[in-house]
Amino acid sequence: MMNINEFIAEVEKIAPLELQEEWDNSGWQIKLTNGDISKVMVALEVNGEVVREAVNQKADLLLVHHPLIFGKIARVDNNNITGKLIIELIKHGISVYSTHTPFDKCAGGNNDYLGKVLGLENVQVMEADFTGLCRTGMVSGEGMSASEFIGHAAKALKIDKKFFNYAGSIDAKIKKCGWCTGAGAEFLKAAKITGCDLFITGDLKYHAAQEARETGINVLDCGHFGTEQIFCENMLTLLDNLPEIDIIQCGVDLNPFTAI
Repeated sequence: MMNINEFIAEVEKIAPLELQEEWDNSGWQIKLTNGDISKVMVALEVNGEVVREAVNQKADLLLVHHPLIFGKIARVDNNNITGKLIIELIKHGISVYSTHTPFDKCAGGNNDYLGKVLGLENVQVMEADFTGLCRTGMVSGEGMSASEFIGHAAKALKIDKKFFNYAGSIDAKIKKCGWCTGAGAEFLKAAKITGCDLFITGDLKYHAAQEARETGINVLDCGHFGTEQIFCENMLTLLDNLPEIDIIQCGVDLNPFTAI
């Protein structure tokens, strides 16, 4: 058992809430107690399957990356998705806390961890990115071709490369990489200025891909899910020093896409 506020204080030591972007809504989404809790489930986000697993596992708290609530809620309505989830969570006594952009930015968070998973060296905050979200790192040795790196990334992230999109020269030599987990196409120019051979992100749109080709930077879109599924394993590792509470990983496959 551990007091819920003490547990979140440990989370915020890792990812301070003040790091969040202005548009973000990290922090408490649903808070149902100030008392002790015994089980926390870590998940990328909240959906119906995640709630059902949390109920079955008797979790007291869902610790998630993506906020359940974005913007103003005019009413809690069982006829819309967010309202129904909120009602189910409250009914079963499950609180929800989100660490979104704070965990993207913090030391050891999503972006640092992606560099580790990909085996990149000399990982550091991207100089031309003033938000603190992006990182740069170097491919070891002499580097790889873009084609080789795509295969390497698919294996490292444990995701079929059918889910990937690539804009640029497939034969390009990749040595310096830049990246932003989730949706980070807005940082393409920063990656170019920083001298990256490749920028890795998710949710790359058509016009951004055309702009990347025109400006001569290679972009690998590993998908929003593909670049952020690492949240759970990373968070569990960072909270491993809290033996007084049971912290488990959600087993729901949250990839909304099917490879065809």
